[in-house]
Amino acid sequence: MLTQPFIPIQYIRWFETEQAETLYKTRREQGGNLHLSPGSTLVAAMGSHWKPGCFEAVRNMAEHTYKGGYQVCLYEEHDRCLKPYDALGIMRNLAYKKALLEGWEYLLYVDNDVQPPRDALTRLLQRPVPIISPIIEFWDGQVHGINMPKMVHNVGLVMVTSVVLSFLLIRTSVFLPWALTPFWQDAIGADEDYHFRKFEMSGHRPFVDTDVVVQCVEPPHFPLDHKE
Repeated sequence: MLTQPFIPIQYIRWFETEQAETLYKTRREQGGNLHLSPGSTLVAAMGSHWKPGCFEAVRNMAEHTYKGGYQVCLYEEHDRCLKPYDALGIMRNLAYKKALLEGWEYLLYVDNDVQPPRDALTRLLQRPVPIISPIIEFWDGQVHGINMPKMVHNVGLVMVTSVVLSFLLIRTSVFLPWALTPFWQDAIGADEDYHFRKFEMSGHRPFVDTDVVVQCVEPPHFPLDHKE
């Protein structure tokens, strides 16, 4: 019986920088999801109405992430709201469609009132889960009816049913089922619980990294409180 000699399949790739090569090879050796640019993140700010100090904090975080070897872009999604929060769903949909079309591995939603530490994004990118948030705490020290500020710190990853959307990192492939249709609905009536039920139906549950805390300058706003 004739046998063919073993011929290894060639795999040769060139990288722009040593950091990019290290990130790629590390991901491959760990058996993680391969991507052209591991950890590349589109940081999508929902609007341009920044609270004092917040834009600077988000920009510094993005720059710190870039210096760590990741490709990063920070942009502001145009505010399409006529009334408070009435077009946030459209804005969030445009952000993930932009991330998919441009080939980013991750999309980070940030509101205009968050002040993340410089290493917040790089630390979240070390967690191999598709949907993740830090603990969000409010400057006034109150919880405002939300469980997240009361979570125990420094106990690693915790799976939850839903999270606030102030600072949310999502692998863009999660949105592939909605590449041609909208995922987010506008905020009036379509709250976080509604949207995370949709994620759960597609097999995804969110995680909170309790080792990372992001401060939010303003208390949460509930759209149904703004009925005319």
